Amino acid sequence: MKIALLVMLLAIPAEGRAAAVPVPEPPSIHEQIKADRAKAKADEENGPKARFWDRGANGKRPWDSSKETPVTKE
Repeated sequence: MKIALLVMLLAIPAEGRAAAVPVPEPPSIHEQIKADRAKAKADEENGPKARFWDRGANGKRPWDSSKETPVTKE
C-alpha cells in the first residue's frame, strides 16, 4: 500500500503539485530609510506632546521655537 502511494505521488506532474509561494525580496536600503523617516514623522505628529525630556512648557522643542522669551514659573 505504501509503495503504491509513493508511486502515485511521483507520477503526478510538476504542474499538478502545489506551487511554492514566491518569497518577496526585502525592501532596498533606500526604501527602508524612507519608511523609517515616515514612521518617525508620524510618531512625532501623533505622539504625546508633553514629553518632558525634550519639550518646553509650550510643547515645542528648543530648535522649533522662535526667539521667544522663556516661560517663567509663577
